Amino acid sequence: MVKKELGERLFKLRKEYQKSQADVARELGLTVSAYQNYENGRREVGYETLIKLADVYEISTDYLLGREPKTDAFKAFTRQAKADYNTLEERFNQLPPDGKAVIIALLKVLIKADNADKAERENANAVRIASIRLHRNKASAGYGYDLSSDDEWEEIDVKDIPEIQKADFAVEVDGDSMLPDFSDGDIVLIKIDPDVPIGKVGLFVHDSKGYIKERGKDRLISKNPDYPDIFGESRCIGLVVGTAERA
Repeated sequence: MVKKELGERLFKLRKEYQKSQADVARELGLTVSAYQNYENGRREVGYETLIKLADVYEISTDYLLGREPKTDAFKAFTRQAKADYNTLEERFNQLPPDGKAVIIALLKVLIKADNADKAERENANAVRIASIRLHRNKASAGYGYDLSSDDEWEEIDVKDIPEIQKADFAVEVDGDSMLPDFSDGDIVLIKIDPDVPIGKVGLFVHDSKGYIKERGKDRLISKNPDYPDIFGESRCIGLVVGTAERA
């Protein structure tokens, strides 16, 4: 299946299940912009991601690939639920008044407990906000990284995640050279480190420009094969420890 057809199928599924792109990206463990590349048909969906998508929608990978129709499990579930409800209602109506009163009292207790659990979960899942310094120069577009100049920074609010505590600052990605790991516009968290190990992704300065790249033995590596690696002397600014989402 061509990327466009799969993207259209992903879009229809997401709308059918009333999910946002952020919802699906979170379930897949991707950034929103990375998932958008799949839905917009700009990037092939890998085998592991295809399986995760099938799990998200509880369908087969063959349906995603256009090889079989999607069985409407939801309608079958709805029919069975309706039949079960009718059976319970019939049995409830056969109870004597005191029996009905006991059932109603028990249901009220269960509903109250469920509401309390729901409120507790909502409080636990409430989005916490953190702030971090964002360098005004974008990676792969910025000219140098003067970390000591106050004029080079702005404070931004992001959704709080554990990686925020490890980071010294953030920088915005410019371009798609590190797809699928990082996409254009991603806010990347940086921990200052002048010597990022080989195989790790960091922020580097080469020819006065900043780049998010994987450090290789003799080069800076682009994950996207459409972009060349960078050779020559470079200066390491820090280690990438995660990505953040604006609040």
